[in-house]
Amino acid sequence: MTYVTVEVSKTRRGARARVRLLVDTGAADSILPLRFLQRLGVRPEWREEYELANGDPMVRDVGRMYVHYLGRSVETLAVFGEPGDMSVLGAYSMEGLRLEVDPHSGRVRRKRRLLAVAVAPA
Repeated sequence: MTYVTVEVSKTRRGARARVRLLVDTGAADSILPLRFLQRLGVRPEWREEYELANGDPMVRDVGRMYVHYLGRSVETLAVFGEPGDMSVLGAYSMEGLRLEVDPHSGRVRRKRRLLAVAVAPA
């Protein structure tokens, strides 16, 4: 399992707090403890239903936060984790920060190449 320590804030230039998260490229969104997000001033905006790896449904509040890592900052979705939920950095945040997990070392790194689509001439 790969963990990464990031900084999180309510706004791009707001007060930051460090947090260690499990990198989970199979999770769509990042999950952080409800109390941690509340201390930062992050507010729930809607409720979302997620499907766990075992197929069980999970309904959680979702808001917006900024995540900061390796000199980059990006607005991302914050799932308000409840007791027993893992704290994870999900794929949406990873993509926004242009990060990937090195398949050999298991470490988080900046993407070496970004995929793009070329438009064929008419």
